[in-house]
Amino acid sequence: MTKQIPVHQLEETDNTSCKILPLNAPSDYSSSDAHRHDYYELLFFTEGSGKHMIDFEAYPIGERSIHFVAPGQVHALSRTPDTKGYVIAFSKGFMFMNSTDISILSDFPAFNNISYPVLTLESDLFSYIASIVKKMEEEEKGSDQYKDKILGTFITLLLLKCRSQLSSKSKAGSDSVAGQILSRFNNLLEEKFIELHKVNEYADLLNLSSNHLSETLKKVTGKTAGELIQERIVLEAKRLLLHAEITTKEVGYHLNFSDPSYFSRFFKSNTGFSPEEFRKQSREKYQ
Repeated sequence: MTKQIPVHQLEETDNTSCKILPLNAPSDYSSSDAHRHDYYELLFFTEGSGKHMIDFEAYPIGERSIHFVAPGQVHALSRTPDTKGYVIAFSKGFMFMNSTDISILSDFPAFNNISYPVLTLESDLFSYIASIVKKMEEEEKGSDQYKDKILGTFITLLLLKCRSQLSSKSKAGSDSVAGQILSRFNNLLEEKFIELHKVNEYADLLNLSSNHLSETLKKVTGKTAGELIQERIVLEAKRLLLHAEITTKEVGYHLNFSDPSYFSRFFKSNTGFSPEEFRKQSREKYQ
């Protein structure tokens, strides 16, 4: 592949990563250009406006809001000069090592396609979270020997406060059996979607029957396991077609299609467009 979508990484410490930065802090890349991260990102907006593109959906930037971005998602920010706030970035490893709740990421609705990735905060909750973010900023600059544990606890608290709001808008509570199956499936799908394309392959790894998996996911999301697998593959194909300078044949090979013509038929049956048509129309729209 000649040009892939840029993937930005956090500067690693010994074994973990966490950064709290003002939105206007200097960066070695432009957030207005489409890119991915290999880490989680919370964008906490206190003032301003603009547009945040996350995987082909445009979300308005508004004051008193938080935008949630999971690793691998393609996004780009277009914000007005008066926009203020913070970026909270942390790796999965950081939370695993320092969170009081190691399931917080796998259970968080906005990171698992269960809920809207933007939360507008009521006045009281905004003040509460703003105070947490300020404390995190101070702690991150400090030298306390337990700094990472403290930051991990703050992030967990922040996510828990937001999860209670997001869960009311999600299709299934993360504490329900169906919600847990969906969360496990989403995590596995994100890890294996290039390698595995069949429902029974995921069902086997989850120790469920194919029918039970599909019926459960259908109740929660309105879509079968097969539809969700196809949707994830198509999303990655769209990302590559729009943002990467590679041929449609290379896109198909990257997604584990041995026959380029089969990939083209698969893509068209799911989108109504050939890969070439989608690339042309989407670049005219987004670029």
